[in-house]
This record gives sequence, C-alpha cells and structure tokens, in this order.
Amino acid sequence: MRRLDYQKTAFTLVELLVVIAIIGILVALLLPAVQAAREASRRAQCQNNLKNLTLAALNFESAGGFFAPASQARLGTPATNSGIKPELSRHNGLTMLLPHFEQGNAFQSIDLDWDWNENNRSNNEAHTKQDLGGILICPSSGVVQEERHATDYHAAIRVDIVGADSLDPLIDAGLLDGKNGTPDSDPAWDGMLQRDFLNGNDPTKTDRRRIRPGHVTDGLSNTWMYFESVAKPFMYGVHDGVSYSGEEDRSRNNRFRWGNYNTWMTINDFCNTSQLMNCNNVNQPFGFHPGGIIISSADGTVRFYNETIDPNVFVAGITMAGSELPQ
Repeated sequence: MRRLDYQKTAFTLVELLVVIAIIGILVALLLPAVQAAREASRRAQCQNNLKNLTLAALNFESAGGFFAPASQARLGTPATNSGIKPELSRHNGLTMLLPHFEQGNAFQSIDLDWDWNENNRSNNEAHTKQDLGGILICPSSGVVQEERHATDYHAAIRVDIVGADSLDPLIDAGLLDGKNGTPDSDPAWDGMLQRDFLNGNDPTKTDRRRIRPGHVTDGLSNTWMYFESVAKPFMYGVHDGVSYSGEEDRSRNNRFRWGNYNTWMTINDFCNTSQLMNCNNVNQPFGFHPGGIIISSADGTVRFYNETIDPNVFVAGITMAGSELPQ
C-alpha cells in the first residue's frame, strides 16, 4: 500500500505582509466614502433643522401678518435684573417662533414681559437657556452645543459698507456693487429680519418696524432668511488676524445662546480677497460642510451655497429691497 505524504502549508511572512497591505489599501479607499456618507447624513439633518426653523418663521407670519424680528431689544434703563418691568423686553426672535415648531411648552415657560435672562423672574437658566433637543444645532459642527443652550442658525440684519469692519474695501476695489453710492443707512442694505429696537436715550433712533411680505420687494424666493454660523462659543477661522480651531471663548464669541437678544449678525467681514462666508464664526456665516454653508430663503426653500459665491450674488441674497437678484 502506497503512503500519501501530506505537506503542511502556511502563510509566509511575505504573503502575510501582502495581505495586510491589501487590507490597508482597501480601508484607505473605504474611509473617505464612509466619512462622506456620514457628512451627507449630518448635512441632511442640518438642512432639515433649518427647514423647520424657516417654516416656523413663515407660520408666525401667517398668524400675525409680519415676520418675527431678528431680536427684540432696547437701549437704556431699566437694566437687566433691576426688578422694574421694561417698556420693551430683550428677547431673540427665535423665542417667538418656539410655538411654531413644537416647542410650545418651552415658550409657555418664558415671560416675554421680562428680559430673556431676568433671573428674578421666570427667565432663568431653566427656561430661556434650556436645551431644545438639538433643533437649532447642526450636527456637522462636531462640538457639544445643547448644554450651552446654543443656536447654529442666525439672522443677518444688514450689510455694513461703512466703518472699520465693513465691505467698503470690496466696493472700492470694484468687487462689490455700491448701488450708485447708496448710503449705509439706506434700507437697500437691510436684510428681511430686522431688530425691533427701542432707544430710551434717543427716541429718534428707535426702530419698531414690522417686516411684511410686501416689504420684500426683491421677492421671497430671492431673499435669504437664516444662515449657518455654527459651533459658538468655540472659535473657528481667522478673526482679527488670529487663527482659531476650537478654542472656547465666550468673551469674543458671545452671540451663541438661542435666547440672547444679541444673537444676530451683520455682514461686515471677508477673507481671501472677496469671500463672505467661512472666514470665521464670530458674527459671520460659517459652517463645517466642505466648501460652503446652508442658507434658507424666505419662501421656505433651503439650499447649500458654495463659499466662493460672488459677493454681489451673496449681498443680493441678503438684501430684501436692494433691486438686485441672486443668480
């Protein structure tokens, strides 16, 4: 009877290294796809949150006949926590929208007769600073925001073309249309969400406007409502010549609480010659989506816009009566 010899086989070191190299290459090829899929999911959630906020603003207008302001504020006495009921309390316009996107209980807990942070009343840490469950947070930012009572969505009330922080250099360089010398004070530079503002020291500077659809002469579909400016109070981008990447600084980046009446922005900064977004998140449009941010329009549409958008198109989208249309 003939014996059969069975030769034992095993991976050689070279073969094992080849297999490891192949696995490494496959993982390297797969990771970008996984990260892209995750970001696509986060971006979709971010877009949905902004969509719901914009629909809430439109529902508010349908019920009241005018759009909720960017903020309700006053200058002068009485001071916050004075115990004296003010003629006009300080609140973010977002607070007024709470009943219109299933936050009625949160809204009922806030006393609009008193300032948003009036600790002697009901507007304390448990109310106007409460966690809203992430409805105003973009998950793409990657930082914990809920416990900081933050919002990633902001109104831009106007475009500034005069002053040290303004877009005047773009006009001087011929990169932005100056509207034939239209002054900075002209409503042609205003966004559609304004401040409901009372100046107790100078009544001539009081502005109690109620913006209605008829005031948006550029058209609701051509006028932007809310912008991303995410991850506050953490600092990102380049601000005052200093680069930031995740430092929490509440003194310089203090416009982040959803209840704060100062949580609005003006468009007054740029970078890379003429770029108007993703320069920094200190009172400017800023997001973590690759290449741009998400913006909502006054007709309820929500779109992603590239950060290299022409400044004329960007300004046209912000202004509600500038007689120009974004392309």
